[in-house]
Amino acid sequence: MNTLKINRMNDFYFKYLLGSEQRKHLTIQFLNDVLYENEETQIEDVVFLDKDQDPDFEHEKLSKLDILAQTNRGTQIDIEVQVLKHSYLSERFLYYWAGLYGSQLKEKEQYTQLKPTISIILLDFDYLPETAWHNIYHICNDISKQRLTDHFAMHFIEIKKFTYSDIKKLTKLGTWAAYFSNCDEKEMEVLTMSNTVMKDVAKAENAFTNDETMRYKYMLREKAIRDYYSGLDDAKQAGIEIGEKRGEERGRKMGIKQGLEQGLAQGREQGLVQGREQGLAQGREQGERQAIIGMLRHHWEPEYIAQILQCPIEKVERIAKECQL
Repeated sequence: MNTLKINRMNDFYFKYLLGSEQRKHLTIQFLNDVLYENEETQIEDVVFLDKDQDPDFEHEKLSKLDILAQTNRGTQIDIEVQVLKHSYLSERFLYYWAGLYGSQLKEKEQYTQLKPTISIILLDFDYLPETAWHNIYHICNDISKQRLTDHFAMHFIEIKKFTYSDIKKLTKLGTWAAYFSNCDEKEMEVLTMSNTVMKDVAKAENAFTNDETMRYKYMLREKAIRDYYSGLDDAKQAGIEIGEKRGEERGRKMGIKQGLEQGLAQGREQGLVQGREQGLAQGREQGERQAIIGMLRHHWEPEYIAQILQCPIEKVERIAKECQL
């Protein structure tokens, strides 16, 4: 039996667990626990709208959205796992939500046919200024707090903020949060003792870790994420070093020109600042290039790389051509 310890917030594993017809009952339970935890079950069935969300596909064929489903009431729900901290995340999430909501109507269809669209975003890092780990956003009046419409809702679940003292007393959603925060084997045993859904989750995880193909794809994804962060760290350090050298040179030249000790010190200070900024910019460019090359070597599609790194697709294609990848 394989004993691989996995990161449950790995988006490839997440798709495997909750984006499959075989385990649709787990998806239904997860959605009810997130959206209607203290209410009666409202979602009885879901239909997966994008076949490419099936984890049996190679990850380079996957679109940006992790799981896109429609409930038996017609509500569209996008479940997304975000493991990389990019700039303008709120704007990106809103953009994806707007695309889903607007895509419902075909030509000549009426606005009355629009259905609510909900985003559920699991974050593997701290993002919001709130202390709570589960935050829900709606469109509301600033004064009365009255909602404008029930067609918009965005749930943020920040796993790093989730804590618990007694795993036996968790809420339904808290149980999921404990699982995705990588609770240990003993804690998982406690969860499965009184929760039939968690028993099925544990069985699915065991099947995943014992599947050689799934393990290989999982490790490729983990490596790509590590390479991305490593590239950023290397680029930052390289940028600092380049900036310091150029700053020292500029400061020296300015100091000589002024001919005064005071001018030399001030010039070096200014040069360091300017050179560091220029070096950091060049370092970030080098880091992004390294990340693109690494992803291309793992056979990722240029469109997906451009979405992940927020860079023009033309840049990815140019690097691919230069490196013959």
